[in-house]
Amino acid sequence: MKLKLHLSILQYRNMKIKLLFLILFFTTFFVSKIGYGQKEVSKFEELKAWKLNYIIENTSMNPKELEIYKCIFEDYENNYHKEVWYKLHRRHKAFRRKNKNELFDTISSLEATNLINDFDSYELKGMKMKHQRNERLLKKIRPKIVLSILHQEKNFDREIFNKIRSRSRN
Repeated sequence: MKLKLHLSILQYRNMKIKLLFLILFFTTFFVSKIGYGQKEVSKFEELKAWKLNYIIENTSMNPKELEIYKCIFEDYENNYHKEVWYKLHRRHKAFRRKNKNELFDTISSLEATNLINDFDSYELKGMKMKHQRNERLLKKIRPKIVLSILHQEKNFDREIFNKIRSRSRN
């Protein structure tokens, strides 16, 4: 009887140790998975990287100007995305969801006016942000280089638009 009691106590301890080990293992596994797992790169981040590389490759900046430009570029693109693009996109989405089966003729004049005013305010905010960015660039980088950056930005937008258009045709 004593032998059975000792055996059951030993089995209970072994089970307890195994259970603690399993809990510790899974906890460590999930924490490491969260901590070291690769984060998915958003389409915005991918497009931003393409744009930055395109502008850098097609503009002759010295290393000092390049570092200044990278900082201003990151700041502007992130703020524009958060303050203008995302909100405008969300407004478009809400409008399309609400008026899924309706034509533009069926929305009220008040709603159309509000929509136009919202879109205008986002565009104005975006233009103001772009103007402020250009002013920052002009203070720290040669004007010819800033002009080249703006030109390359326009070329990049045109190329992306053409790629999207050709993809939608196919």
